[in-house]
Amino acid sequence: MTNALAPHINLWVTHEDEVVLSGWRIALLEAIAATGSISAAADQLEVNYRVAWSKIKEMEHGLGVPLLTTRIGGSHGGGAELTPAALEFIRRYRLLSAGLDEWVQQRFAEVFADL
Repeated sequence: MTNALAPHINLWVTHEDEVVLSGWRIALLEAIAATGSISAAADQLEVNYRVAWSKIKEMEHGLGVPLLTTRIGGSHGGGAELTPAALEFIRRYRLLSAGLDEWVQQRFAEVFADL
């Protein structure tokens, strides 16, 4: 039976009961870093631009720091770049989450071994 069962873990960080960091939010920041654009990052994550923008604003509010610097469009187009604070939050979240999936898999195997 254990072959059909599989554990999953989702880590998020809150501030005053509001989510400020999660795997999805970190992926959003990383997509912005990779594409240089909130719009392109939203497309990559298959969400509406407004959803992406609102999540960024929620993170900035909860964390108390700006996460992006933006350039308004024009002949060269707009864009977005992560602040040093955003890069540091990504780094720390990745450190925190490193190994959790493996640990959950190991614990699952121990706890459900007799099924």
